[in-house]
Formats: sequence, structure tokens, C-alpha cells
Amino acid sequence: MKILFASDMSFNYFPAVPTKEQAKMAMSEVAAEFKKADFTMLNLENIFGERETGTPIVKSGPNLISSDEFINYIDALNPSAVGLANNHTGDFQGEPMFHTIRMLHDRKYQTTGAGKDVDEAYIPVKFTKDGITVTVQAVCENEFGTADDENCGSAGYSLGRVTRFIQNALKNGEKPIVYFHGGNEECPYPSLGKTELYRHFIDIGAAAVIAMHTHCPQGYEIYNGAPIVYSMGNFFFPHAKQKLPNWYIGYMSVLDITENCIELSTVPYEFDFDGIRLLKDEKLDNFRRYMDELNGIISDEKRHIEMWNAWCVRWGIGCYLKRVIDPEKLSETSEYIHIKNIFSCEAHNELIKDTLNLAYRGKVEKAKELVEYTRELQKPEI
Repeated sequence: MKILFASDMSFNYFPAVPTKEQAKMAMSEVAAEFKKADFTMLNLENIFGERETGTPIVKSGPNLISSDEFINYIDALNPSAVGLANNHTGDFQGEPMFHTIRMLHDRKYQTTGAGKDVDEAYIPVKFTKDGITVTVQAVCENEFGTADDENCGSAGYSLGRVTRFIQNALKNGEKPIVYFHGGNEECPYPSLGKTELYRHFIDIGAAAVIAMHTHCPQGYEIYNGAPIVYSMGNFFFPHAKQKLPNWYIGYMSVLDITENCIELSTVPYEFDFDGIRLLKDEKLDNFRRYMDELNGIISDEKRHIEMWNAWCVRWGIGCYLKRVIDPEKLSETSEYIHIKNIFSCEAHNELIKDTLNLAYRGKVEKAKELVEYTRELQKPEI
């Protein structure tokens, strides 16, 4: 069985809607690669509809949407499945998301990673051939638009849910693959935490981990015989204001799966508003050398730590921390020690995260109803 995985497609920044024929031509080179595989999958990183009639959610970052006609690009590829677990599926609340899912299902494309609640969002897709069944679950980091017990949205990452997905697949004699949308944007190598997490998925039985989201290609490795792709980069995400060269390059991941083995090969490409073109000759050689360099960082633990620390200094201090503390005061321990404890202690981190989610979902007043009872439970009469 051969499965081709592609990454993020978004049409939000197109200045005009191309014709069906233009979309077909733009995808022609990669469409030929799609046809070589038994099954194919890509990630759709915007929903379909009209911006003027939608109701955008409040979030950090842009709300992505594109006209229905842009599905012509997906139709030109005719994928077996479309992943919807990402930080933009819920950008315009429920109906546009459901409209998008209906459009995909009408074309017989399977979907995973979004639904009316978190249980539905965690329903995987399955591919079967020659007695082998592969089951794929799309999951994303918990930014905005994720589903819960009461709200529709995408499949926000939960270690318990991913673990149960892997266990259930193994129990059914299936090969589980985690299709993960996460990582640090623009960083050309994975964080130490993502490396540990994806390897953990393999340790508990995943057959492979295929990831994306970073808007640039990261490396890959074979860990205990299983492929881990840390990020394929953008698949087709034209954006005139993006100047970084690695925004416009990436690779598809092809898994050749037998009963006892999974082999990984990659298909590199470049793209712009005109379409996707497979890399050839000198460009292909240059890309392969670049990937060897990125893979070398992952395989060298000491080097990986050093490189991640450099990214923390550049972006952790240079971008994120400056929103809550003056970077010039980082030499004064008393200025940041409480913030450090909130973020680094798992219990404190969970408390603050869930508190902010309560506020974001408008549930603070409802939760206050039980505050007095929590005080009573602290004072048992024994």
C-alpha cells in the first residue's frame, strides 16, 4: 500500500478566483504524483464561503476563508481524504465549517479532524488494501476554534485521546498514523518537545507521524523503524507578503506500507500563485542537501538542544516574552520568577490555560456558582 501525504493548502490570499482550468493546470505536476499512490491526503487550512457573510471568531492571527470555487484546486488532486485539524477550521464558527465538510463529502473525500463536538472531530479515516488497514487521525495544537463537549471545531491535541486512538487501532489490527498540525512557525527544525512527543507516539504504537503547520519544511527521521516527518512545509499557501524563501518550498511524504515495514520517500516542490512545480536537477540537489542539514540537527541531540536554545532566544525573548515582561529585566530574577512558574509547572500551566479558556468561551459566571462549594470542601468536619 502506498499513501501520499501533503500538507497545508490555503487560498485566502489569492487576489482573484482562478478558473477551473487554471486550477487544474496549477496542480498538474503534483496531481501526477497523487495518481501514483493508492491513497492520498492533504490538509485544508481555510474553510469555504464568503468573508462578507461569515462571522469571524475573536482570535490572535488571521481568520482564513476562501470562495467555494477554490475547491477546484482540491478536485484537481482528487484526494482520498482531507484533514481539517488546524488553527483555521473554526475561524468563522459552525456553519461555514459544516458547509466546507459537506462540500468535501459530496465529492466523496473522507475527512478527519473536525466535527460538531470533540468526539466527532476525533473520528479517523481508514485506508484498506491487500489485507492492510491504515487509520489516520488528524489532530492540531490547541489554539483557537478547537472542539469540546459542547462546541464544534477542530480536534485539539489531547494525549489521552491520541493514545486511545492508537490503542484502538492496534486492537483492531490496524496501523495508526498521527497526522499532526503543530510546531513553531518559521522554525526550520522541531522543538525538543515536539521531538519527544512524536517519538512517544511511536513508542506507544503509532506506525508513523506526519506533521505540518510551521510554514517551512523541517527534517524527518526513522525512529525505531517508524517514519517521523516533523513538518512538510506549506503545500500550496501563496502569500504575496511572505518574504522568507522557505515559505515557498516543501515536500510530500510517501509511505510504502507492507505488513512488517514502512518506508518513507519524499517529493520536493516549490510553489507560487501560478501553481506547484516539482523540483528537478540543481534545485532538487540543493533541496536534498538542505534537508540533510536539517535532519542532521535532529539526529545530533547536543546540536539540537543548542539550535533550539538559539530559537528560544530569538523568538521566545524577541517576540513572546516581551508581551508580558520587559526583556531587559530578564537578568532580574524577581521580575519573571512567577511567570516562569506559571508556564513551566504543568499544574500551574493547566490552571491558567483552562482559566483563560473559560473566559474565552464566556463560562466564568457559570463557574462562579460553585466557588463557595470549593471553599466548603476545604473545611471538612471530621
